[in-house]
Amino acid sequence: MKEMLGRLIGEDIELTTLLDSELKLIKADKGQIEQVIMNLVLNARDAMPQGGKIMIKTGNIHVNEEYCKLHAEARPGDFVYLLVEDTGIGIDEEMVHRIFEPFFTTKERGKGTGLGLSVVYGIIKQHGGWINVYSEPGKGSTFKIYLPALLSEREAKAGEEKVTPPEILQGGGERILIVEDSDVVREFAVNVLRDNGYRPFEARNVREAVELFSGEGGNFHLLFSDVILPDGTGQQLADELRSRKSDLKILLSSGYSDGESRCKIAMSEDFHFLQKPYSPAELLEAIKSALSS
Repeated sequence: MKEMLGRLIGEDIELTTLLDSELKLIKADKGQIEQVIMNLVLNARDAMPQGGKIMIKTGNIHVNEEYCKLHAEARPGDFVYLLVEDTGIGIDEEMVHRIFEPFFTTKERGKGTGLGLSVVYGIIKQHGGWINVYSEPGKGSTFKIYLPALLSEREAKAGEEKVTPPEILQGGGERILIVEDSDVVREFAVNVLRDNGYRPFEARNVREAVELFSGEGGNFHLLFSDVILPDGTGQQLADELRSRKSDLKILLSSGYSDGESRCKIAMSEDFHFLQKPYSPAELLEAIKSALSS
């Protein structure tokens, strides 16, 4: 994964890792934890437009009662921590308290949906953990994630068996048009599909998608689009592209809380739907299902 992250952050940013060789076991969805790491690293990259340093560190830690009194979400016990630290522009105290809110973003308009860190927060909560953030303007940011450690290897293997995508989910060179305005989410999807035998093409909005579709002569097997885009909706885009290629398969995705209702709309239009956040395995399953429909 370090090699992939290195490609994503570019040459101006130095990525270092300090990984505990005796790290305790946790029960987790490997794909979702990878998504957490990618989200945090890409957010760190965006905070350093002139370059800088990112460090990823792991370790074991025992949380005591005194610590819990100072951190409302913490609880005592043995945990594994994952730390992502950058030398970027930092975040002021007011923003630190809001960065995990859905659709809140410190980025410029059009640079992202504000879903990246709320997705991270949701995944970590699902795994029984929490996140602490340390940041000051001009001094960079540190995100420290705590995940409960397991007592036995058997418990960990019970979770691991669910996360490895079977060979049947691998692609056969199908051309997938990915439309997503969040850089983090789009790059995540592109890398998962490319690494699993598909040919992904990417666009940030409806206009770019239509131009790309036309430029490629409509030679796509599937459209994978966010529901809400800066200049329209995924459904509008799907209808436009379907009018040009009637057998184009459609997979829509959303991180909005009303995803269930949007799913019903998508299904009624013969579209498939994938709720955010999703793991690599969930993405591959949704792509395969849509292609075979």
